[in-house]
Amino acid sequence: MRFFTKTLTSGSLSIAISDGAMFVSVQCDSSTGSATILGNLPFKGLSPTAVSLSAGQGVNISALSPASPLDGITITWVAGSVDVLIGV
Repeated sequence: MRFFTKTLTSGSLSIAISDGAMFVSVQCDSSTGSATILGNLPFKGLSPTAVSLSAGQGVNISALSPASPLDGITITWVAGSVDVLIGV
């Protein structure tokens, strides 16, 4: 597995199925870091909404199989710095 690393201090980063990402880790810095994570799959008739991560919080998301890489994830910087690691 190879890895992409990035510290977001503005903007957003989207992951599509064509990227072949198998793993993503997002970590907000412990003082002022803040980000949102948004999926793109409606579930039981509900539209997705962004989930907020605040200072010191993080999330790890992994695919179960190389045949089904991660898709439809948008990581948006809100404040501070947000570290992102993507495994392909």
